[in-house]
Amino acid sequence: MSDFSDLKGNWEETRGKLKQIFHTLTDEDLRYIEGNQDEL
Repeated sequence: MSDFSDLKGNWEETRGKLKQIFHTLTDEDLRYIEGNQDEL
């Protein structure tokens, strides 16, 4: 699995994929995740 630095570099792409897979995620949820990447 990729580490978070890989995800951060492609965050916009990853964000779009997450929204496709998890339809209930909101932009607010994704901003929270982005701000708490250590917990992810």
